[in-house]
Amino acid sequence: MSVKIIYLIFLIIGSSAVAVADVFIKKASVLSSFPAIFKNIWMIFAVLLYLLQIFIFAYLFSAGLKLSYVGIVQIILYALIVLLSSVLFFRETLTLFEAIGMTLGIIGIILINL
Repeated sequence: MSVKIIYLIFLIIGSSAVAVADVFIKKASVLSSFPAIFKNIWMIFAVLLYLLQIFIFAYLFSAGLKLSYVGIVQIILYALIVLLSSVLFFRETLTLFEAIGMTLGIIGIILINL
C-alpha cells in the first residue's frame, strides 16, 4: 500500500471523526437540556473524536500534507457525513441543491486524488 493511500485513509478517518462528533453533539442536545448536554455520554464521545482528529491531523501535517489539500477533503467529507446523518438519524430533509452538492463533492475528492 502506498504512502499516499495511507495518508488518504488517515485523512478520511480524521475528517469523519469531526463529522461524527458533531452528530453526537446533536444527539446529546436532542436528549438533554443545555447544562445536561455536557454530562451526556454522546458529548463525551464527541470530545474523544475531536481529540482523535487533532492527533491524526497533526500527524498528517508533520508528514508534509498541504493544508489546502487536507482542508478541502475534510470539508467535503464533513458535508457528506453531516448531510446523510441529518437525513438518516434526525429525519431532516435533503434539498435538491444539497444532493447536487454532495455529488459534486464526491467528484471533487476523486479529481483531487488523481
